Amino acid sequence: MKLRTLLLGLLMMSMFMTAPVHAATLSPGDLIKASGPSVYYYAQDGKRYVFPTEKTYFTWYSDFSSVKTVTDSELAALMIGGNVTYRPTVKLVKITTDPKVYAVGPYKQLRWIKTEALATELYSSAWATVVEDIPDTFFINYMLGTDISVAADFDRSSILSGANNIQSTFVIATPTPSPAPIPAATSTGGLQLSVSKATVRAGDTETLTAVATSTSGISKIDLFFDGVLIQSCNSSSCVGDVIIPISGTKSLYTAEAKAYAVDSTIKTQTVLVALDNSSSGLASITIDRAIIRQNQSAGITVDADVSIAILRTDIYKDNVSIRACASSIRQCRWSEQLTGAVGTVYDYYGKVTDTLGRTYLTPHKTVTIGSNDSPIVTVGIGKASIYKGETVDVTVSASDDDGITQIEVLKDFSVIKTCQSGAPCTIITGPWQEAGTLVFSGRATDALGQSATSSNAIITVN
Repeated sequence: MKLRTLLLGLLMMSMFMTAPVHAATLSPGDLIKASGPSVYYYAQDGKRYVFPTEKTYFTWYSDFSSVKTVTDSELAALMIGGNVTYRPTVKLVKITTDPKVYAVGPYKQLRWIKTEALATELYSSAWATVVEDIPDTFFINYMLGTDISVAADFDRSSILSGANNIQSTFVIATPTPSPAPIPAATSTGGLQLSVSKATVRAGDTETLTAVATSTSGISKIDLFFDGVLIQSCNSSSCVGDVIIPISGTKSLYTAEAKAYAVDSTIKTQTVLVALDNSSSGLASITIDRAIIRQNQSAGITVDADVSIAILRTDIYKDNVSIRACASSIRQCRWSEQLTGAVGTVYDYYGKVTDTLGRTYLTPHKTVTIGSNDSPIVTVGIGKASIYKGETVDVTVSASDDDGITQIEVLKDFSVIKTCQSGAPCTIITGPWQEAGTLVFSGRATDALGQSATSSNAIITVN
């Protein structure tokens, strides 16, 4: 299936070059990146959180002017805390395998809007235009809240005012102890089990904590993970660690505690732990052309974030590995001539494996064999870094066997110049008076009406 979600990391290509900020000077709430393509939110817990999609980013920010650059080593030293979720109330969302439409509430809650009439009352008659798909792999970043049955159940203005920054989505307002375990939904008669992470990645360490009470006293507590005993304590409290398996096909694990009372009664409590197999924006894929003609070459590139200790990178075509790159290669490329019939669709994706055996999957991209190919479009910039008051040249070039009829230069995805020919289209932009980042791209249309858009070029204004 062709995924249309463009990872935010593609907006922050490696040509984004600026003087690094030392990690010691970062403040909670900063947006950061290194030499790799991904951008992160730096939170109060000292961890970095990933924007899994461009759409997620733009519910919180209108541009990239506040992004700070740190060194690769400083970025790698910051643990990944998880994914950023949609800003509450800004968009309606659904997942690709569920027809229900949800409003995004506080603390990453998805609340089902039960009727179209209710959606209209909350978001106007144009409510369908603000519905966006959340890939299934990111659904585990949210939790299901109570259904919305009447408009009064969802006060958009007050919820939005309470979600004025990403940090506000991480914890409920009432402070919790540090470290803050995630409690089980309900304790079973005097036994409470908590886990350090509700969502884990392969190779993570998960901590189980159980506390039990009984009028007769507690003689022993056993802790289990996925049915395997990991810790036994002859007391009323017990803590045990387990390393999440590297291999396996599970998406959910079960943490379990059993408390044995002196009077021979046994109490049991379980908590489900979700496994995150997504790339979390750390691996991305690009294709040279989405549509090609028979016997033309398709070019595929998989990029791995600098934070990944790469063991190998694989490029897959129709679920079969066609290219493997060694650990020293952070950008893995592949090109092949496709000979299928018109209408044939080839599915590509990448898989990056780190030295622990964890895998990071890219989104899927498709290449279609058509009667007409899409143009090849590139964008060039005079400088990757400028100072306030400077201008900069941006040139979009395109080529196609059928000829190019129109080339457009885009800034922040809006057209700023159109050229009605196949010659390179150049514009002098600026002068720019505010520090930040400028995002430029190009779009071209061939003589048969097929269009394509380039990757993005980033210019830093210092």
